[in-house]
Amino acid sequence: MLHTKQDEKIERICSNPECKEIGLYPAPKSRDNLREYLYFCINCIRDFNKSWNYFEGLSENELEVEIRKSVTWDRPSWKFGTKNLNYDFEKAFREFENKKSTHNKKIIDKKLEKALKILGLNSDSNLTEVKTRYKSLAKKWHPDVQNESKSKNKEDKFINITNAYKIILESFTKQTKK
Repeated sequence: MLHTKQDEKIERICSNPECKEIGLYPAPKSRDNLREYLYFCINCIRDFNKSWNYFEGLSENELEVEIRKSVTWDRPSWKFGTKNLNYDFEKAFREFENKKSTHNKKIIDKKLEKALKILGLNSDSNLTEVKTRYKSLAKKWHPDVQNESKSKNKEDKFINITNAYKIILESFTKQTKK
């Protein structure tokens, strides 16, 4: 069971020598000793809190250091741009980015190559040739045009043609954006 300092039922006399009441409320003994406590009654703890100054006795430079530490939650910090990060890490990260972009280009190129093969075109084909070829293949392989009973292979062929056409069109739109 967890106990807070106020839950403790140890009867202590108030740390104020002029007071004889029970000291229930902890207060740090000193700035350097924040984990050791004096115990006060409610009236004396109010007086203690009003009069206690954590920064009392610090020089101007020491006070400046305390203020700076409190801004960063007492953790070390550097001015932005002054701390040199590990150069090797940055270099490796840039290499990773370069490889990532070339890998993506290879995948796109393979997809485009496969799409051109499905439509029976080469990489030098222009947009008009692509559209003409798609229209003729779509008319030939469209499921509604097929005379025979519906076959899954024929439907798949039409879907593959349509997807290849979309991939090729995307490649043309990407080229015009560059």
